[in-house]
Amino acid sequence: MCVARLLCLAGGDAAVLAPHRPVRVYVAPDGPRLTGAVDMPVEEQAGLADPGEAPRDRWLLDGDLTAPAADGESGQQVLDRFGTTLAEIAERHRGQTVAVVAGGLDLPLAALCAGLSPARVHAAPLADGDVAVAEYDADGWRYVSGWPA
Repeated sequence: MCVARLLCLAGGDAAVLAPHRPVRVYVAPDGPRLTGAVDMPVEEQAGLADPGEAPRDRWLLDGDLTAPAADGESGQQVLDRFGTTLAEIAERHRGQTVAVVAGGLDLPLAALCAGLSPARVHAAPLADGDVAVAEYDADGWRYVSGWPA
């Protein structure tokens, strides 16, 4: 089964995507955007909506996924929503590279990706221009590279 590669960004200059050559960019509605020329299809994905101000300490350090974000969603609800959406995107793009631009990627990536710890994600959140690479295949999610140190 082919691997799907996801480039995960919190926003920034579209030029950071050029070396990766994604076939499509998925963005959160009303979320962060890429600046500069984007020369590939861009599609809004409702499941990537930012939960608003989130209790990162409780979610990432304490593992308390019952704590609500500003919009009222619990950490578990955010994780479920993002996890489903990211898996659907990955399934559509087996053997391809796509980009996902959204706020709120910290919790889902830390929880889903082997090799990416919640403590690391908490200590260094994705900033504009950072590109974290994750892969999805029959064995699930795997962190590849790019999370800030």
